[in-house]
Amino acid sequence: MIKLITLFATVILWANSLTAKADPDPARFSNAIATFEKEDAGRKPVADLTLFTGSSSIRMWKSLTTDFPDCKVLNRGFGGSHISDVLHYFDDVVARHKPKTIVLYCGENDLWTGKPPKQVFADFLEFVRRVHALDSKTKIHYLAAKPSPKRMSKWEIYQTCNRLIADYSAKDKRLNFVDVSEVMLGKDGQPLPHIWLKDELHMNGEGYARWTKLLSPLLIAK
Repeated sequence: MIKLITLFATVILWANSLTAKADPDPARFSNAIATFEKEDAGRKPVADLTLFTGSSSIRMWKSLTTDFPDCKVLNRGFGGSHISDVLHYFDDVVARHKPKTIVLYCGENDLWTGKPPKQVFADFLEFVRRVHALDSKTKIHYLAAKPSPKRMSKWEIYQTCNRLIADYSAKDKRLNFVDVSEVMLGKDGQPLPHIWLKDELHMNGEGYARWTKLLSPLLIAK
């Protein structure tokens, strides 16, 4: 399976070589990673850990411990990140913690800044490859790119990437695609107005409560 993922990612990267967009400089997160390193100094891996990582929607999830009281959780999100940034700092934010379960929200920023869906998908596959190289049994829950009111102009592009990841995840029992739009869109297909901060990009407490309701049974069943 690992060899298959590596081959698949290589083919996708080759096919997208003419359209791929350069990754942003991961050094912009040096301070955030330094903070993680300071917090983790002397920290031993926690058995049965559920690691949350990705961009600002994870970083701003301050209620993780109370939202998931039956899980041992750790937040290693850093705002504005692309999957390429998570890969760059993989050893710091993922590998050192040896998580049994990972919740990843990342890809929205990548797409918004112009990366094509297949490039983001290839980065996702590389993330999966690295995780399962550490432990082939690790469960990965991928949270779909969300329908933020501020970014609905690219919703169809987001959905293209979501479908690529959803279709691939359906073939591997260690992967789970979580379609967060199910609890974030109204019957009219538009973002619910009361679950966002004033920036219309990040969620308020009600938004996170909806994500918690989606994830809770999945994490309990791990």
